[in-house]
Amino acid sequence: MRKRGEEGAKKLAVHSATALYRLFRLFLLLGISYIVLYPIITMLLESLTTPSDLFSSSHMWIPDHPTFENYRTWTGYFAYAKHAKITLEISVISTALQLIVCSMTGYGLARYRFRGNFLVFIMVILTIIVPIQTAQIPQYQDYQRFDFFGLGRLIGLFTGKPLTVNLLGTNWVVFIPAMLGVGVNAGLYIFLFRQFFKGLPSELEDAGRIDGCNALQTFLRVMAPNTIPVFVTVALLSMIFYWNDTLISNMYLNLDDAMPLMLYVEKMTDPQVASALGLSPEQYKAQTYVSLLTAVSPLTLVYIFCQNFFTACIDRSGIKG
Repeated sequence: MRKRGEEGAKKLAVHSATALYRLFRLFLLLGISYIVLYPIITMLLESLTTPSDLFSSSHMWIPDHPTFENYRTWTGYFAYAKHAKITLEISVISTALQLIVCSMTGYGLARYRFRGNFLVFIMVILTIIVPIQTAQIPQYQDYQRFDFFGLGRLIGLFTGKPLTVNLLGTNWVVFIPAMLGVGVNAGLYIFLFRQFFKGLPSELEDAGRIDGCNALQTFLRVMAPNTIPVFVTVALLSMIFYWNDTLISNMYLNLDDAMPLMLYVEKMTDPQVASALGLSPEQYKAQTYVSLLTAVSPLTLVYIFCQNFFTACIDRSGIKG
């Protein structure tokens, strides 16, 4: 009887500890979720609040008089569709180029042994460490007088005048680095592909060779279909970084006809611009919430549908937080 009592006490203690752990984990996850979702919830609720209530001392979170008037005012002066189309074009094309180049580079570094393999990998890591600002001035000059990678100067030896074009204000200032494997965060994507391909068994490649596939066919038909999570993850990250970028846009695309959405939002939410448009301080604050919410909403929806692939890729690549 005494042993049974001790066993019962142990089981009760184990169940109590398990219940406390689950309760602690629940509160921890709720706290983290609140921190992550707080900005989006705030933007949503404040965008539905009347401008007069935003500065009211009694206003907290829930709008006293919910309204969509802020959105109607916002559509009157904010050219969302135009600049969202520019951003979407930049993000989709640059992401597609980075998927092609970075996946093939990562595959080569992971599955082939050649002289200088490690040195190339170190250079890839350096592209992650070295900030992009260190090369902005030379890049600006290159884009201003782009000579087609030296061919324009070679032609100039015969014609007396180098063949150059000005790429500033065009999407080519984003597409060219992406197709050369040095786009926004390309080093990180190459690293992710390399880690993912290293985790695949070599028997997959052997099976491809037996079926008569060459190196490119093996990559396209055998290896790539087995790495869908990393492709989706890189596509998601690339879209996010290109969509949110203001540094490159402000340097090379600071023109009204070529301005991406985030840079346009940054410009239109400036207090001086709001004053020039005739917006009161209350209206300016309300329009700021509407602009920011509409700018980040597409990325939020994309992440909701792709989060499982993102988690799988980070887990298999070995990256720790």
